Amino acid sequence: MRAALGLAGVMLLAGLGPGPSARAVDATSPDPVRILLVGDSVTQGSSGDWTWRYRLWRHFVAAGVPVDFVGPRSDLWDNLTDQPGSMAYADPRFDKDHAARWGMQAFVPDVPAGRLVEDHRPDVVVVMLGVNDLLYGASPEAVAGRTVELVDEVHAADLEVDVVLAEATQTWFPGVTEFNDLLDDVASEVDDATGQVVVARTAARYASDADTWDTSHPNAQGEVKIAAAVADGLSEVGVGPPASRPLPAVPVGPRSGAEVTAVAGDGFITLAWTGPPGATAQLVWGRDVTADERWHRFPFPVTGVTWTARYLTNGHRYRYRLQPMKGDDAPDGAVFSNIITAVPFRPPAAPSRLRAEPRQRCTTLTWREPAFATRYTVARRTPSGWRALGSTQRPRFIAERLPNVPAWQFRVRAWHRDVAGQAERIRVLRGRSAGSCE
Repeated sequence: MRAALGLAGVMLLAGLGPGPSARAVDATSPDPVRILLVGDSVTQGSSGDWTWRYRLWRHFVAAGVPVDFVGPRSDLWDNLTDQPGSMAYADPRFDKDHAARWGMQAFVPDVPAGRLVEDHRPDVVVVMLGVNDLLYGASPEAVAGRTVELVDEVHAADLEVDVVLAEATQTWFPGVTEFNDLLDDVASEVDDATGQVVVARTAARYASDADTWDTSHPNAQGEVKIAAAVADGLSEVGVGPPASRPLPAVPVGPRSGAEVTAVAGDGFITLAWTGPPGATAQLVWGRDVTADERWHRFPFPVTGVTWTARYLTNGHRYRYRLQPMKGDDAPDGAVFSNIITAVPFRPPAAPSRLRAEPRQRCTTLTWREPAFATRYTVARRTPSGWRALGSTQRPRFIAERLPNVPAWQFRVRAWHRDVAGQAERIRVLRGRSAGSCE
């Protein structure tokens, strides 16, 4: 490697460096160390993740070591649409450049390793590939041999580039432990005095349940473990200090809630929501405010973007909130959506006791309000059909400037917000008294 910078250099000069394998450093160099991260979905991450790249970046910031992540991509994988291009990082404020893609294999990289080195001029390449090759049937020995070829391609482009080979973390998948065991032999075979090759112990103490959200991809805690192991590997080639131990405890699961709306109807309330990024399900919490219930969580996570509560009591006020999940990770702490309030209702019956007080050119209509009615529309029958006269929220309406005919016919329809109820009709004989209606 050409130079390692910042705190790593200071520590080496003080005799506290990462070990005898680290290179001589220039602590006064203004140039950041260029790091190329090559990998698959574990390195790319998916919507809503911080990613272990973010954790590694924060490690260098805290250590005062200037680095520059390089590569042709900066995106996450959208795990909901199964497409690349998401930029929905939990925290996007870091150097997001990388060369990783969901599903990438060591045998079929998106860009050949040599071309990546030529295009992006890294000082160090971190490679975490192989698990997808194993899942598609390649033997651990074949993937280890391919890893040797990848390092040779890097050194063919630039012999001074150091390489960190990160173990595959999913040791519960067939062939992964055997492949990881071969990485030391790979490193010994391709290591030389110009470009070092070391192994990052990313699989050490890494657990399926605790460190992933779907038994494959890291949650926040898994990200911290991977970043720490990669930091240790980078320190072996003279880039920054190793990660501090014990590792910090970080909350898992989504860190923001969905945006929820609700539509109520006859004995039901339907919730609809958007987000948060990457969330694969929602835990639904609810309470009947009218019955003075406490908040309770429904037993099963809900997938999709809508959910309907049925068999509710019309007229009761209900409140709901959602708690997001990603895979099998519910959020640590009180991470909820907005609270939504709704009241189920029956479509209103027709107004009853519809009466009229007519004059010569107007009439005052009054009626008894049905349950759940929030407004009323009034129309008059004409030779060409019903003509709307207006609306009111009160059980009273004055129809004015009526035609000079013997009788008029009116229709009053009840509504609950935008839901139409039943209508009542009345035929009114024109009054003899002149003057306005009240």
